[in-house]
Amino acid sequence: MKKKKKHSSKKYSGSRRKTKDKKRDSLEQDLQNDIKKDVKNDIKDDKKDIKKDAKKSKRKETKKEHKKSSKKSVDKKPAKETVVSDEQKEKEPKTEPLALRSKRSKKSRSKSKSKSSRDDKKAYLILAFLGALVVLLFIAMLALAGRGKQAGHSGNFGNIFGSSSKVAKKDEKEKEEKVTPTNKSAEAKQAVMDADANTMAANGLTYDYANMTLNQVVEAYLADQGIDASQIAFSYKNTKTNEHYSMNDTQPMTAGSTYKLPLNMLVMDEVNKGKLSLTERFDITNTEYEYQGEHDNYVAAFGGSMTIPEMQEYSLVYSENTPAYALAERLGGIEKFYGMLDKYGKSKGDVKTIQMHGNKTTTDYYIQVLDYLWKHQDNYKDILHYIGESFPNEYYKTYLPDLTIYQKPGYVREALNVDAIVMEDTPYMVAIYTRYLGGSTEDSSEISGWGLQQLGMLCYVINEWHRVNMN
Repeated sequence: MKKKKKHSSKKYSGSRRKTKDKKRDSLEQDLQNDIKKDVKNDIKDDKKDIKKDAKKSKRKETKKEHKKSSKKSVDKKPAKETVVSDEQKEKEPKTEPLALRSKRSKKSRSKSKSKSSRDDKKAYLILAFLGALVVLLFIAMLALAGRGKQAGHSGNFGNIFGSSSKVAKKDEKEKEEKVTPTNKSAEAKQAVMDADANTMAANGLTYDYANMTLNQVVEAYLADQGIDASQIAFSYKNTKTNEHYSMNDTQPMTAGSTYKLPLNMLVMDEVNKGKLSLTERFDITNTEYEYQGEHDNYVAAFGGSMTIPEMQEYSLVYSENTPAYALAERLGGIEKFYGMLDKYGKSKGDVKTIQMHGNKTTTDYYIQVLDYLWKHQDNYKDILHYIGESFPNEYYKTYLPDLTIYQKPGYVREALNVDAIVMEDTPYMVAIYTRYLGGSTEDSSEISGWGLQQLGMLCYVINEWHRVNMN
């Protein structure tokens, strides 16, 4: 038997590979054809979109042109289409269609617009908030100012703006500036001259008060006494008319104990604010002093402590130094006290209030202290009582025993001074500071009796002029 030949796989392997390669090539061609078709279709779609956009833009343009040309139709030739070969289309890079681009740009524009509108709204809200805040602050300031005015009229100056109210001060200045001259008739003046003629003659102080200014009368008196005008400084003010007279009112003069009146006023301001008590006893054993003996006597007499009313009485009625230093401690000490004196006013001269070192002041400052005391007397009733009791028949009371006079004298070495509120029919206030009266000097340790007499006569001359011309 013949053996059958085995079929070798090698024989048919080449033909199989060929058929596989043919199939693969045909598949690749099919895929490429499909891709080309897709690309052509995409290009056609893009072209359609472009044509649609062009038509829309043409319609808009034609509408505008119709409006401009008063509704006259304008024929336009259709745009020539450029034919692009398939090869060129395949070569051109694929670009994003115009419609998609315009849609994206619209979206980005709308986003940016919405963002800017949001920013604008934020800015507007911030501005509105700030505006409302400013309006509220303005309303609050008006309300506070109204309260300040009420405090000024009631005499309570421990107010919302601090130690002093700017609004109330402004109102007071305006009132002070309104001067109403006293137009007293010549007959009325002469009637007072006739009524007081005997007293004038008895005191040796007869002057033509009815026909002279206050300064002229004072100068006439000084000439008669041989006193140089530079030795005297005074400031006078009528409480009703605000008429004001002065001589050497900014000339620095030694204050002496007259500082004790504004000191007591400042302490009472703290009492009225509720910061100090009138019943509490304060230790005085370590208080500063001018004279050791006086200090030791007060410590012994009051058991080492005093109340504020006790300090006030002994510093104002008797003008003692130890209780005055104890009062200054209630304000934080002597140095702090001197820094607070401008609450009641400032002189237009170089010395604004009272100097701590040198003890100088001016009548221009002190008349403002008296004015403040007069206008706020409800706050200082105890002080007025004490200075009403002080030094009977001396200083301003020497030749005027029947008048109610609130006075605070001051004496040291060459200085003899008195500050007074005089309750004539028309009340007035006066600050008088002198030096070297009766032959006193900076080395004097005792008060000059003759100097005190000269000061008393000067007070009478000023008061008589007021009676004749102002009452």
